Amino acid sequence: MIRKENVKYYAPVVFFLLMLVDGQMTQAAANITDNVYFANAHFMLLAFLMAVPNLSKRYLLITSVVLGLICDSYYIGIIGIYTVALTATVMMMYRFQRVVHTNLPTAFFGMIIFVTAYELIAVGLQVIFKLSNVAPLLFITKVLGPTLLFNMLIFVIFSYPLKRLFANE
Repeated sequence: MIRKENVKYYAPVVFFLLMLVDGQMTQAAANITDNVYFANAHFMLLAFLMAVPNLSKRYLLITSVVLGLICDSYYIGIIGIYTVALTATVMMMYRFQRVVHTNLPTAFFGMIIFVTAYELIAVGLQVIFKLSNVAPLLFITKVLGPTLLFNMLIFVIFSYPLKRLFANE
């Protein structure tokens, strides 16, 4: 078992690797559906959700800003969209920490809320800055719905291993 003191040393590396896995899984899902549905994987958000009770707010907010900047520069080339979305979502996780982390079902529904918030913030910022023009019905049916289903499956499979990885023991 990895000691509690060492979690802060390996957590950023785990978050970064999960961000890369998110990109690969999202691309694979788009290829499987022939670019009809766009299910975005959010392993990194699940890891943040599991790490929130055990790592300090300042530490995770700085980590989310850095990873958001990396995500912005690597995936979309416009700095700020995913930085703001990720940081705002992590702040929401801290705000709802007492409610969401009481047991597994509340963490499951919390994950649904946080993935929805993350997607809505990212798309909202893109629409506000006129980077994209999104029809709400198409966004809900082609992006948000498949994303939520995909992340529910991810939660069911990976929540326990990630919870153990960031355990406070």
